[in-house]
Amino acid sequence: MFLKRATNCLLFLTLIYLPHTDAEFIRAVKGATVLLPCQSLPDDFDHVSVKWINRATSKTICEWNFNKITESSTGQCPRFKINRTSLIIENVEFSDSGDYSCKTTRLLPPPSVENSSDVKLQVEDLSLQKQNSSNDSCILLLCSLEGLNPELVNFTWIREGQGSLYSSTSYDMNSSLLLCKPDWSDGDTITCRANYSNSQTQTHIKLTSESGSDKESRLDFPVCVAFFIIFIIAIIFIWILFCMCKYKTLSCCRGPST
Repeated sequence: MFLKRATNCLLFLTLIYLPHTDAEFIRAVKGATVLLPCQSLPDDFDHVSVKWINRATSKTICEWNFNKITESSTGQCPRFKINRTSLIIENVEFSDSGDYSCKTTRLLPPPSVENSSDVKLQVEDLSLQKQNSSNDSCILLLCSLEGLNPELVNFTWIREGQGSLYSSTSYDMNSSLLLCKPDWSDGDTITCRANYSNSQTQTHIKLTSESGSDKESRLDFPVCVAFFIIFIIAIIFIWILFCMCKYKTLSCCRGPST
């Protein structure tokens, strides 16, 4: 008898704390609008409540009530939007990544019926930026994958119309490419492609030389500094001459001392 009760308790605890393995997995790019799905509402409902919960914090982030009879809805969703049962996240951020639960409860007609489903959201972003290079004839590009835990990533660099330039595979979340003339020219389009976890994403950049105005602005700065220093020295020199002349004038007016 005791063994049977112990077995039932263990089974109950296992069902409670067993991790959810049927959660729907959704990938999203940073800044995009994401729709997290929830189970459809039953056809026989008159009044139903929908609650979205952040499983990491156990906090309710959105709660909504639908009344089919009065065709009205009330609730609170401070940051998010809701489309019947689905949760809409606009301008999604890395901090939005995580596990979510959707719980629907049919309030009318009785009896009350509850359903729940889980969604895992992963927000990621692939950025491609031009870095500073000490050589004016070279361009340094940095491709970075953000929002993921370190994993094996294959980066492939491609020049439009000419195929692959360079490929690397590592647990680093970034890859760099250095191109020096004549290996690149104005107007070249360079693509960085990242492959990981049976997924692929890519971004590109169009190469341009530093414009003449940019070069002139870089050259103008030290020239302006030099002119400013010369101006300050000239002011000091003129002030010294003025003081010397004033001192001589005062000495002449007083005449020789007796």
